[in-house]
Amino acid sequence: MWIITTHKISHDIMAIEIISHYSIEKPSVSFIRHNENLTYQVVDDVTGQKFLLRIHKAAFASMTGIQHTRPALEAEMNLLHELRATSPLRVQTPVRNTSGEWVTAWLDEAGEEICSTVLEWIEGRDIKQGERLTTAQIHDLGVQLQTLHQYGRRPDEAPKPQVGSQKFESGLQVNDHEQHADKAIIPEIYTDSPALDQTGVRPAYGSIKENLVMLEQLEEGVRRGIFTPEDFDLIRETFENINRQLETYPHTAETWGVIHADITRGNLLVTDQGISMIDFCLYGYGYYLFDAGGAALIFNREERDIFLSGYTEQTEPLTKRDIRLMEGFMLIFTFGYFAFQMENESRYEWMKERMPLICSKFCRPYVHNESIFYEL
Repeated sequence: MWIITTHKISHDIMAIEIISHYSIEKPSVSFIRHNENLTYQVVDDVTGQKFLLRIHKAAFASMTGIQHTRPALEAEMNLLHELRATSPLRVQTPVRNTSGEWVTAWLDEAGEEICSTVLEWIEGRDIKQGERLTTAQIHDLGVQLQTLHQYGRRPDEAPKPQVGSQKFESGLQVNDHEQHADKAIIPEIYTDSPALDQTGVRPAYGSIKENLVMLEQLEEGVRRGIFTPEDFDLIRETFENINRQLETYPHTAETWGVIHADITRGNLLVTDQGISMIDFCLYGYGYYLFDAGGAALIFNREERDIFLSGYTEQTEPLTKRDIRLMEGFMLIFTFGYFAFQMENESRYEWMKERMPLICSKFCRPYVHNESIFYEL
């Protein structure tokens, strides 16, 4: 492990220092963005090969979580390494530093350890704003997500889920949030399932406790005057409905395992080989329907059946019970964004305007057992 002690040096200088500990002959470093991670493109000017450098220091403390720790990052890199070696998934290849380790660490001026990782660059392009994917691309994404979930059904080879709590945020573009308000991941994540009694290092998603934590966060919106008590009562009823389903829904290797946890348009690349899922930084354990529900939100109503046809191509079709729970998880994604933004006063007016619509158009029909799969 490399330890780089910094004293308020610039992020760019930090990136150059970190990348010097990788076998890249003549690296040229270019800033990409700073969100849940500080990211750079690195080009080897000798070979032309490109890499992605991720410095795992979030832009805001509320985005920081267990996924930024060294054990969690080593698990992520191991997962990507195994997926590249054992599956047809087009994921990024992790790169070891000159010490042969997946993770490079440095100490900031406060003595806090900050970790960094490097991945090989996948050539492709982002999905443009308003762009509609082709039928083949949508179907292919469904197939790929099921392929990932089949890996999750191999518990002996998959990392174990984390038992505890942590905070983190999805790396989505604001436009995605504003269109759906449904793509952020739940800020507090933990599970007490007896099926997951081995301590691990990655987040877990979709348990009753997670929903209760989120509900507490949303209640803060009432105290701050963002949501009305009437809307919150309907939100509470919605969560209770979802949790009642979870009380009896199977929690086995066939329903719960390794998931990406952040399938959004911002985490998909259009490549010559097809759509590639990128950014596994929030991957963990959860219900496969949690992943599928989040991915379904990318598409319009006509496209969702195409996505599901790919997702179930090699499995049994989803039952009405599965779809019903998936709809609940789609609402969880929606509310997750509001919970995450609770400290962001600049979003309060937007949330005040949006929440009544979500409650009337989606929550009320849902608690009345009406389907919202094609509406949300």
